Amino acid sequence: MNTEVMEDLKLAFACDLYETIKAARKNHEETVFRHTMTDEAGQMVFAAMFPKKEIMEFPNLTDEFVEKLKTFNLLGVVTDGESGLDMFHLGGMNKPFTTLTDARSVTKCLTDEPFAVFLQMYFQIKGVMINIDEVSHEEFLAAVESEVFKNTSFSQMQEAGEFLKAFKN
Repeated sequence: MNTEVMEDLKLAFACDLYETIKAARKNHEETVFRHTMTDEAGQMVFAAMFPKKEIMEFPNLTDEFVEKLKTFNLLGVVTDGESGLDMFHLGGMNKPFTTLTDARSVTKCLTDEPFAVFLQMYFQIKGVMINIDEVSHEEFLAAVESEVFKNTSFSQMQEAGEFLKAFKN
């Protein structure tokens, strides 16, 4: 996988997830937070932050999965709500995610391989036909631009442009 593609994907995901993290700070008694990425056509994709002690109550965890767990964990979940789910350990840390101060700090928690598989499933559900394992950075940027123009209003694009300018500084 192209490292620039992976870094761009991590940062985009982290910026989105960080908004949920900021909102979660207001709910001091809550320990689990979910960030829904899509819920359409019977498929739901979300990222959730769980303490290890709560994950350990999940049924049928493999030893391999348990070995990856930290005190606080980020899981990626893809489900149709009926036939089961795919669950990925996207990363973890030994302090709450609500202690993170910016989106870049979220990227440091992400583990490349499960993150890439999780995002590939998300892209398939969204109908984005891109193989992130094989695409060059230039092809990736062109695909992102195409999706943005198909699915984003001009006012939203302007807001995103301002956000990216501020983030680069």
